[in-house]
Amino acid sequence: MSQTAPYGKWESPITPESIVQGSVSFADLFVDPTNNNIYHIEPRPKESARYVIVDTLSQRDVLPSPYSARTGVQEYGGAAAVAHGGTLYFSNSADNRVYSVKAVGNAQPEPVTPDNPKYRYADFAVHPVRHDLVVSILEDHTIDTPQTIVTTLCVINTTRKAVFPFVTGADFYATPVFNPSGTKVAWQEWYHPDMPWEGSLINVSDVLVQEDTILILNKTRVAGELLTKSVSYPRWVSDTTLAFTSDELNGFQNPFIYSTTTGSVELAIPECIKEDFGAPAWNLGNYPYAILDDPAGGNGKFGAFTAFRDGCSVLYIANLSGKKSIVSIKDFPFSIANRVVQRGNSIVFNTGRSDAPGGIFMCTFTGPGQSFAPSYQLLESSSPQSTTGNEAYITPPRSITLYRDGKPLYVVYYAPKNPKYSGSSIHEEKPPCIVHAHGGPTGMAAQTLSWERLYYTSRGYAWVDVNYGGSSGYGREYVTRLDGNWGIVDVQDCHDAATLLAAAPYSLIDVSRVAIRGGSAGGFTTLAAVSFAPNPGFFKAAASSFGISDLFSFAQFTHKYELRYGDKLLGGTAQKVPEVYAARSAVNHADKIVTPLLVLQGADDKIVLPEQAEKIVNTIVGQGRADKVKYRLFEGEGHGWRRAETIKEAVELEHAWYEKHLL
Repeated sequence: MSQTAPYGKWESPITPESIVQGSVSFADLFVDPTNNNIYHIEPRPKESARYVIVDTLSQRDVLPSPYSARTGVQEYGGAAAVAHGGTLYFSNSADNRVYSVKAVGNAQPEPVTPDNPKYRYADFAVHPVRHDLVVSILEDHTIDTPQTIVTTLCVINTTRKAVFPFVTGADFYATPVFNPSGTKVAWQEWYHPDMPWEGSLINVSDVLVQEDTILILNKTRVAGELLTKSVSYPRWVSDTTLAFTSDELNGFQNPFIYSTTTGSVELAIPECIKEDFGAPAWNLGNYPYAILDDPAGGNGKFGAFTAFRDGCSVLYIANLSGKKSIVSIKDFPFSIANRVVQRGNSIVFNTGRSDAPGGIFMCTFTGPGQSFAPSYQLLESSSPQSTTGNEAYITPPRSITLYRDGKPLYVVYYAPKNPKYSGSSIHEEKPPCIVHAHGGPTGMAAQTLSWERLYYTSRGYAWVDVNYGGSSGYGREYVTRLDGNWGIVDVQDCHDAATLLAAAPYSLIDVSRVAIRGGSAGGFTTLAAVSFAPNPGFFKAAASSFGISDLFSFAQFTHKYELRYGDKLLGGTAQKVPEVYAARSAVNHADKIVTPLLVLQGADDKIVLPEQAEKIVNTIVGQGRADKVKYRLFEGEGHGWRRAETIKEAVELEHAWYEKHLL
């Protein structure tokens, strides 16, 4: 029998332990092209956050303890391992060396790079003929400041256990890929002040294989432009045809092909589509597509492309070797799909769903001709904790486009839901609401099942994910809304989302009981919203995780990857527009903070240093308002929580904060 209780006071079986057990993530997904074996990298919060390489089909751990396949390249990492010929190469987080290990048997990993913890490696490409030569990103921290770190592409000679230079000169490199014969190589590069989704280049070179290393010859810029055009994710269709994505024609990432024979670049589909075929490369190796052989047995080549439509992934199949054509796959029951890789005539990818756990799926295409009828097989669930018995607690996403002055604002609303409760015991009560500002800021809130979100909605809270101006997935024009306006547009959008959802015709939440939360850039938005926003008291509680409070310090001491990110977001460098940096640093407006503020921080964070949290906390306390702030520093944690005990304590602290200040 259903009962009633005030919103926010409902009892729920979803616990902090449920969040740990029910939230398995997959850091990487890759296939050995010589035998089609599938592998994934699985973070283990209960094993001191070790990243384990797993044989996906047999569910057997390939990597013995204490090895951990995680890289610190660009701090966010990704692409920490590769498989070829039954051998796996991986970057080990403890010493930053690259190791090799056989996929079968019980052999211990062996190092294949020199013992130098100042070198970091990621994004590996094994030469198709000389399998002992592996190209990799090399991030040299010998002089370890953001301004002096040197990034190159290198060749790892796994036989000699030596490293040789390969490509140098750019500020950043990613996605080195050989053509099938190993005679050419392509890669992406970019330079400060760009992020790769703002301006980047794709290059192709001939390859000269020598006894110990590889050299490049005849370097050719294929596509892209600094500052204004983004190109990403190169992959070879054949020995002479390269696929990639670019936003140069319509402001949306669309697929293109380049011919090394003719030197021509052209759109790979009949006409541009106003959808982004790929997400910003915050992590390495997150390919949005894979190359397919003709499922009908012909000689053609096809591309299985994911794209974003209304904040969710869709799937297309494009003909890449014949007459241009593209087919939209109607049966694609996933909210998000990423890390797409080829396995024979199938694709394997990591997924999220809104109504059930996601995981690693394989899709095989069948049907007459080129109808591409998909069939899906779950290989590994993202939730080992079964949802049996908890299905009734899952609240579906409601994607809403709000308009102000004709301009769209994209939000996703999650209503309170608990099968034991029919509503509130208080007449006409509207639920308290948690507004979530995603990180990035060039990111997107995915419409996927989240145990953390369920923890709150099952207790009677409403939850709103705000894809504020600057978010990805809606084209370059929407991203550039934040240019020069970071701390303004994002904050206003979070405020407006709550205000509009509380008013008619929606009337979904109690506008007098709204909290704001976020991590990293979302933490910056949270701190901004309660300090220098036009109405800093609008939100009644706030929770910032590793958020930025001092933009001057962030611009000087953050990691190399984001060192110049603020140039566009804030309209210039700290030296050029110091007044903007000062005006949008929450620490300078701490006296205006009336909203109770919870601050969570990792002690080992290299992206947002702990001093960012300590500055604003100490300022508030120094002003005699210790009752307005609570601070927790987590030892052994970086930019995000990896350990089980941290994940649980962070949830408990945040929930208690809302119970005290929001209800």
